[in-house]
Amino acid sequence: MIKNKNIFFASTLCILSACGGSENEGQVISSDPLVCESQTAQNEALWDYLQADYLWNDQLNTSTNPSTFESLNDLLTEVRSQVELDEYSYAVTAQEYEDQYINASYFGYGLSNKVMANGLLVRYVFDDGNAAAMGLTRGSLITTMNGINIEEAIANNTFDYDAVLGPNEEGYTVDVTWLDLNGEEQTGTMSRSTVNSNTILDTRILETTKGKVGYLVFNSFVERSAQDLDGTFSLFEQENITELVLDLRYNGGGYINIAKQLASQIAAEQVLGKPMFSYEYNKNRSANSVNFELSNNKPRLNLPRVVVLTTEQTASSSELVINALKPHIDVQVVGTSTRGKPVGMDINKLCDHVVFAINFKMVNSEGYGDYFNGLPADCYAEDTINVDWGDTKDPLLNEAIYLLTNNSCSTSQSAQLPKQKSFKNNFGLFDKNTI
Repeated sequence: MIKNKNIFFASTLCILSACGGSENEGQVISSDPLVCESQTAQNEALWDYLQADYLWNDQLNTSTNPSTFESLNDLLTEVRSQVELDEYSYAVTAQEYEDQYINASYFGYGLSNKVMANGLLVRYVFDDGNAAAMGLTRGSLITTMNGINIEEAIANNTFDYDAVLGPNEEGYTVDVTWLDLNGEEQTGTMSRSTVNSNTILDTRILETTKGKVGYLVFNSFVERSAQDLDGTFSLFEQENITELVLDLRYNGGGYINIAKQLASQIAAEQVLGKPMFSYEYNKNRSANSVNFELSNNKPRLNLPRVVVLTTEQTASSSELVINALKPHIDVQVVGTSTRGKPVGMDINKLCDHVVFAINFKMVNSEGYGDYFNGLPADCYAEDTINVDWGDTKDPLLNEAIYLLTNNSCSTSQSAQLPKQKSFKNNFGLFDKNTI
């Protein structure tokens, strides 16, 4: 049996990414030392909060005894089991929150992979990690790691991430063999370290028959994303791009204020000052709306159309950008249906933890927000990791360029395949395959 470990040790559902989150700090559920020294008291404080502010508080099992749970996450796991639509409520330590959403860092080798029958297929690498320094790229196939032939281990049903990755120790090194994009075998050694994750994986200008097309691979909505986006949109402004392909295929979400910035930078004068979306809470709180806005010094485009690349890993704030822009500009989606998460949560503090319990739903200016089964793609394309970023042989990017050029899908297969949610309990800003 394959033992699939949560590599980042963020043993929580989605850490805002695939969770939504909010620019609102929420509330301090409790900082009382008497509460904080007792797990039972912390659980009871959380339960009281859920009964008041949780979006689906009317579905909570009132016979639940919070004192019987060993941790806040155990209690929230029970809550998720009671509410069909909640796959996301969780808690993390304050340090985990600081690392992932403020510092955008984690401890590992610096790559995200997909387990294949013949090895670990690299989805992307972070600029700061050992994997990038060693020469691994998107599309590399890791065949041997830590002396283990991955294809044989999978075939023998003995593949174990713990054995492949080695101990979680600073400076631990592992020998790696991989096939590069040319099919040539390469070897190298990489070590565990703190990886500062860039939120933009690729930016480039594509010359097409439609003129200059900006291409942006955006991976997460965290604090550093604001500066990263400014740099990219400054480039796009200088290059006078006429179209934009926004690649959100692996972006599980994050801060909503970053989603507001991104959407406003894309459409600018076409949306600024207009309603972007509304928060809808339970009956204890009134709904309130949010407008598109952007400070005067922020670089921006003024596009009437954007093409967005998506997969089932596209979630939360990524979906919000798509749904919020649709009433105002032409949004075309290429790929497969998104994750389906129109809900989010404020950032609430409870002793030395940060609690993210779903407490609002987001609807666009037309009142639409019921996409729990995902937002469908207009043109179907499968995420085949066969080339590096920006190569038009990539199926999603190739389809996007065709759509921009011809105003239609490349084939009659524009309808979606049946949606199968396969990412339930996929934890972390750095998901289970980020190592």
